[in-house]
Amino acid sequence: MNHEHDPIQQRPIHVGGGQDEQLTTNDIHFVGRDTCGKCLRPLRSESTMTIPNIIFDSENTLRIEQRVHRSDQQCGRQLHVFGRLDICSSGESSNRGRVEIKIISGDKKLTAATKIHFDDHFVDISTPFLADWWDKDGPKPCVKLLITVYMPCDAQLDILELKVDSLDVSVMEGLKLKVADKMSITTFSGSVRVPSFSRTGRTSENRLESREMLIQTYSGAIEGGFSLHDLLKIKSGSGSVFLELGLVSTESATSAKLSVETEFGNIRITTPFVFYYRQSKKGYKHKPPSRDYIVELETTSGKIEADVVVASRATVRSRAGDVLLRLVPVPFSARGNGKTTVVTDVDYGKTRIFLLESSYSGAPCADKASSTTELEMTNTSSNSGLAGLHSAHRSISGDIKVDVPDDWSGELIADTHTGDITSYGKHITIMRSSQGEPRMMEGLRGSRDSSVRMKSLWGSLELFVGQPQVLSRERTTRT
Repeated sequence: MNHEHDPIQQRPIHVGGGQDEQLTTNDIHFVGRDTCGKCLRPLRSESTMTIPNIIFDSENTLRIEQRVHRSDQQCGRQLHVFGRLDICSSGESSNRGRVEIKIISGDKKLTAATKIHFDDHFVDISTPFLADWWDKDGPKPCVKLLITVYMPCDAQLDILELKVDSLDVSVMEGLKLKVADKMSITTFSGSVRVPSFSRTGRTSENRLESREMLIQTYSGAIEGGFSLHDLLKIKSGSGSVFLELGLVSTESATSAKLSVETEFGNIRITTPFVFYYRQSKKGYKHKPPSRDYIVELETTSGKIEADVVVASRATVRSRAGDVLLRLVPVPFSARGNGKTTVVTDVDYGKTRIFLLESSYSGAPCADKASSTTELEMTNTSSNSGLAGLHSAHRSISGDIKVDVPDDWSGELIADTHTGDITSYGKHITIMRSSQGEPRMMEGLRGSRDSSVRMKSLWGSLELFVGQPQVLSRERTTRT
């Protein structure tokens, strides 16, 4: 199937291919609409196209691309293209869905300038970059695009790719979609929004599921609830990321990697079913799957605040933003040594780390996906995730504070040029220390299975063993 739609034509376009399918379009008509803030001209010209009978099953791919076409044309007014792409449930139980595209502008010819091409589960929507017929003075030419993808109940796909230039992408309430291979959503100047988990508090309400999920925007925000299977990679240029993470996959043979990166936006991540819903009124304790959880967070000047589960490693980098981490270490031995490495690298921001305790209902799982982790933030266990945990934290001018539970044992190594070094807690033996400039301290509490290393050029360093907010906590050493 290969068809191109010109909104100026007043006719249905036949798809063909063994079925009497049609790409239906409506006549261009003039209706009263709100003005655009850019052009200040009423958006009164509209054209609608519907692409029916799109098959949603685990063997099919759906690709939708909206772009601004740049030709050799050198003169004309630049178009302002905006709108949104919505993904919603049709409420139908079949495996067929449809795509509806509305083109709205303040001029009949401007509406007709947008071309729609459909070919074998690929929808291409192209708008010219310049309008050479538009007045050089006066309001700017604007085109509003409303793209709606109607998916059946419990929809499935092999691959889903959405790539838009200037539209927001929204997943609506009530949608359930499973993508077998990879899901990719990219928008240049728009935001990506998915319903959050917090409204229901149930993992069964996950809206989007895919082995690999890639979400990217250059200037918009990314927010909502996303499920982590094998890979969840999120990247934003100047927009912030507000993420609710769902740990739902029970495939222990593969790692579960979370990667979030921004240039100038903030990063806020929660794992509500571990940190907030871990015990309901009936006493049910949430058990996340036992897997090798890998965490990578990076920003240039934004703040990072994250509540996450980590197994083999977590790496957090920020050039000028503060970092606040609450980490639950989960020991996992598949193809590894069962050790956990946590690294933070912050140039000019403050670093605050809480290493939380987890207890297990069994030994670390190597191959059995049914083995699960039972989280208890205060109790202890011989299978503690803190055993074999090595954390290293670096800063140029920011302070570093690390908090560990009462049953933590390991080495403490702290170095700073001009800042203070302080440790709070009992049973910490100071092995070496020096005053003046630079300053250093090496301490030991129990065995050497774990370690906390802190290094800052001008910032102060603090280690808290137990609850730091309890003022009566014994101060062991201050250098």
